[in-house]
Amino acid sequence: MSQQSVETGIGKLTEIWQEGHSLPREFYLSPEIYERDIERMLLRHWICAGHESSIPTAGDYFLFEMDRESVIVMRGHDGIVRALMNVCRHRGSRICTRESGHASSGVIACPYHAWVYRTDGSLHGARMMPADFDKSAHSLAQIELRIVAGLIFINFSKGPLGLDAVTETINSSLKVYGWHRARVIHQERYLIDANWKLCIENQMECYHCAPSHRDYSRLHSQAKPGVEESTNRMLARTREFGIDIPIQDHWALQARAGQEAGYCRRYAMSGTAVTGSEDGGPVAPLMGDFPDYDGGTTFVYVGPLSFFIAYTDYGAIFRFIPKRHDQTELIVTWLVDSKAHEGVNFDRGRVTWLWRITSESDKKIIEDNQLGVSSRFYQPGPYSFPIEASSHRFVEWYLHDVNEHGEG
Repeated sequence: MSQQSVETGIGKLTEIWQEGHSLPREFYLSPEIYERDIERMLLRHWICAGHESSIPTAGDYFLFEMDRESVIVMRGHDGIVRALMNVCRHRGSRICTRESGHASSGVIACPYHAWVYRTDGSLHGARMMPADFDKSAHSLAQIELRIVAGLIFINFSKGPLGLDAVTETINSSLKVYGWHRARVIHQERYLIDANWKLCIENQMECYHCAPSHRDYSRLHSQAKPGVEESTNRMLARTREFGIDIPIQDHWALQARAGQEAGYCRRYAMSGTAVTGSEDGGPVAPLMGDFPDYDGGTTFVYVGPLSFFIAYTDYGAIFRFIPKRHDQTELIVTWLVDSKAHEGVNFDRGRVTWLWRITSESDKKIIEDNQLGVSSRFYQPGPYSFPIEASSHRFVEWYLHDVNEHGEG
């Protein structure tokens, strides 16, 4: 299908989309629209690739892979973290194939023809090339990378959106929780057989929480009567600690001009729960600036694919990574304070319990959603307001970007 016909098709589908409803089925099924999603929306936005604690030593690296792109996120021997494209400058082979590793000799070598690259991406050696071969012209391609409070963000576009507003949001929220001095203790990957937009629509609403996530609902006050009163009491307690985490909403179409979209919102835990654990009790040492549990949790969004939740004693990173038009990978990463010791003052199973069972449940309900929208009898249904308002905001944002923006 030609680019023009895809544009025409998307334009017609956008015209028939009914305000306040989910998208026409083709948006969830079409490989051609998926390609447009990648080029027109997702490559433009900043994506969380991971946490800096995963690569503490020079030569450490991990791979970030989305769609058909593979990125080597590596700490160079100069201490700088870079995002190097995992594409050999000889004939394009993948260089690193393991999920993570260490360049013990200070270089990485392409397994195909043994071109060798330094940890800053420059070409060190290219065997059997002519004497006048210019190695300096064959460094690995790099994309933009920024580190904010320990979180590594990458951007594939030539002219990325500004990250100043997001930096402000993260520094006034997740940095207060000490994420810049946290460390990764566990990571889980969930391969979801569904279009990425269904994953994000699900992520953005808690209408499904009560029927689908009973343990989450038992521990959190979202979507419950009296949530505003309990949250105000929690915020007052936080301020008693001398901590003020401002609510910010510059997400979706409310993003500041030229800036990446960001969001921060706080909610109280439910009842006597102080964190996201099986019994609601503490599971790890306090993090960041908190002298005690305030009975709350903080949600932060960056762009369309990266989400973060901070409890007073641990944090979780959620990344939805499109793989194909009908497949998305959810990567969940858990953080604790860098001084916490497993088996001494935290148990990995207790820290990860809630978001393991919740993510497993999300995989099932999203896959069932994909099967349903694939039916010839699917018709876009109405969102429930205000509880699904954020899903609606996402759909409006998506339609704007996929229709308006050219390639990055």
